[in-house]
Amino acid sequence: ADIDRLSREVPQLCKVAPNTQKYHIEDVHRAGGIMAILGELDRAGVLDTSVPTVYGDSLKAALEEWDIMRSPSSEVVEFFKAGPGGVPTQTAFSQSARWPSLDGDRATGCIRDLEHAFSREGGLAVLYGNIALDGCVVKTAGVDDSILVFEGKAHVVESQDQAVANVLEGKVKEGDVVVIRYEGPKGGPGMQEML
Repeated sequence: ADIDRLSREVPQLCKVAPNTQKYHIEDVHRAGGIMAILGELDRAGVLDTSVPTVYGDSLKAALEEWDIMRSPSSEVVEFFKAGPGGVPTQTAFSQSARWPSLDGDRATGCIRDLEHAFSREGGLAVLYGNIALDGCVVKTAGVDDSILVFEGKAHVVESQDQAVANVLEGKVKEGDVVVIRYEGPKGGPGMQEML
């Protein structure tokens, strides 16, 4: 499957809550946002920057302007310094909180370079077996390394609601793996966070 092949080629350069409590989405913005992630993928040699974008003539041109690890303008730096206001609001651009600096630390920061990737492979894998003959998608980014290989009882259910009910009723035991059928990029309601 394309998802599996691409995930094995593209490293995991960013990890945010709920997969870690160290970084949240506002930290991604402070580190340069999606353009910074794309910039690192470009430097890793796994991105075709010749493609056109809705933003400009090519992804390369967009990265030249917006990737904070290149030579960003003062306006771009100021844009990515936008920080959380700490006050819930429904009004766009209604707060002016700013980080004192950007997170350009690609070794231990929120967004990593290839050498310091959270994982050499991406955060998804397609598995095949007796439970999923046509394959299933696993979000490996949310799986602790200690349980990447599993042998044990599979508790298969038809919905997230059924899974939650079975956990609360004690039907799922410690050491079981819960398999929720019909979820994922092809099924509805998609790939929800199931915590």
